[in-house]
Amino acid sequence: MKPTGIVFDLDGTLVDAFADIAAAINRPLAALGLPVKDVETIKNLVGEGAGRLIERASEGAPPEKLPWIREEMMAWYREHPADLATIYDDVLPMLDDFKARGISMAILSNKPHPMTLKTCEDLGISEYFTVIQGEDPQKAPRKPDPGALQALSKTNGLAHPIMVGDGVPDGRVAVNAGVPFVACLWGTRSREQLDEFNPVAVAESPAQLHRQLLELLGLNPEQ
Repeated sequence: MKPTGIVFDLDGTLVDAFADIAAAINRPLAALGLPVKDVETIKNLVGEGAGRLIERASEGAPPEKLPWIREEMMAWYREHPADLATIYDDVLPMLDDFKARGISMAILSNKPHPMTLKTCEDLGISEYFTVIQGEDPQKAPRKPDPGALQALSKTNGLAHPIMVGDGVPDGRVAVNAGVPFVACLWGTRSREQLDEFNPVAVAESPAQLHRQLLELLGLNPEQ
């Protein structure tokens, strides 16, 4: 069945917000005298939700300090999710074109839901999406649990979505939900890591992604 809409991952797919994540986790690590993490290291640690990120980044911390590290990180990040974030080149023209064509779009992120909303608002991209969904233990389990993606497919225009992302949870949630997956190579994972999920297309840039998605939707990229 031909896809009817697009579900995007956020960080590493549409937005580079890794410097903000690094700044948030490094504050409590530095306060405890623990090694801080550079942005490239953080990129390799993200993807499985805030709890897993904190656990990985805080290796070597006394176990009793982990709740404090999480509290301090999240308190800062809740207010500063996009101070340093940027939208990847050619993403806005792609979203403008899809909006003009009436293509339904959503975001499904493993970033906590309030921070997902604020990131999109601060960067001015909220208007493009029918639904913006971050991790919410009560309503939206994190990827690769298919529950949140299946819920999005009940939204008007997203009954048969394409899942677009740069991470292993994106590929795995697509497989688990039985939807096509398009892999993006400018984010956190290599082609070899994403090929495991049999993507229907592999994009090396947002400009290439734009064209591939139009073709998958049965639309003419030249129009």
